[in-house]
Amino acid sequence: MAATLLFKALDILQAPRIFEFVWHLLTSVSRLADDEINAANQVLGPNPERYAKVRVAEGRVLGLVFKINGSRAFTLFHTINLPGSGHHSRGNLDLLVHEMVHVSQFEKVGSVYIWQALRAQKAEGYSFGGWEQLSEDRRNGRRLSGYNREQQGQIAQDYYNQVLVPGLPADSPIRLAFQPFIDDLSTGGL
Repeated sequence: MAATLLFKALDILQAPRIFEFVWHLLTSVSRLADDEINAANQVLGPNPERYAKVRVAEGRVLGLVFKINGSRAFTLFHTINLPGSGHHSRGNLDLLVHEMVHVSQFEKVGSVYIWQALRAQKAEGYSFGGWEQLSEDRRNGRRLSGYNREQQGQIAQDYYNQVLVPGLPADSPIRLAFQPFIDDLSTGGL
């Protein structure tokens, strides 16, 4: 509760906007590329305003950050921070989809999503049990909002990899398991 109040206060004081301004001075930033917007569109739905706000940061001060965090991508507000090489680097569209979910979380609940995602990494983690578990969870009334912040991102990432990349048909059991949660995501049900 105290963390939520602190982050709400920071949001009111425009701390995310100020931080991003400074952060962009310390890193090399660019807009999302067309293929990145297309991948995000397929999972999160079209939202030109959101995509126009997002920046991808690479290099400069991030070199030190990625040495400390093991080259793991992370999202701060509207900025997706990516290492120069490896699985978490630019060009991995499934990872970009995962990170775009964090942008959506920021837009929906404010900067408290950072605390919630960090807490989720330490507790339940990213695993949601796979598509079979999604089917069972939905039958039991679970919505996307019932998963932690990292599981939400992982559901979107796995949907991209397991449904969109192979082009599964609409009646595929895997697509049918993911689809209600992706529908929640595209309508802001975080």
